[in-house]
Amino acid sequence: MHLPGLNPAAARVIQLPRSSGEPISLTMQPLSLGFHRRLRGRGVVPPEPPRKVARDSAGKPLRDPSGLAILTADDRHPDYLNLLDVYHQRVAVLAIVESLKSDPQVTFTTQPPSTSDPEAWCRYADALFEEMETAGMTAGDLAILSQWTCRLSHLLDSDLQGATRNFSQGLPHNST
Repeated sequence: MHLPGLNPAAARVIQLPRSSGEPISLTMQPLSLGFHRRLRGRGVVPPEPPRKVARDSAGKPLRDPSGLAILTADDRHPDYLNLLDVYHQRVAVLAIVESLKSDPQVTFTTQPPSTSDPEAWCRYADALFEEMETAGMTAGDLAILSQWTCRLSHLLDSDLQGATRNFSQGLPHNST
């Protein structure tokens, strides 16, 4: 495709501030057009909220015309909220890793799975998070890298906004 003014996105060097005053230079590239589709294809998808019975103001179950209880999504359930935070964390980490592919100085020990098994991809994202944490990355560092990934990829800030939350929290047990 040729479109006047549209050029292949180039990598950009960004500065990651350090408390010592000497920033770290990283080369980041925009996410590829199919990034989110590939995530879904690998089973990295948001969790579904649990269902609960809808109730009236007196606490009685609401029923449909057939007499069956009406179910609604319980999007405030603590387990669901924890799973949603982990999902956002995984998306952000995978996006950052893809964006850092153009930097020859950045390497990860954890290798991507050679399968499309969703659990393997979730374990991969979790291992990358642990690797980043062990390397000394902070919640602020990951938030900055997520913001740069969005900016370089011309994404709305809200696209990865949820993913930048709770980087400093550990993963819940049996999160994969």
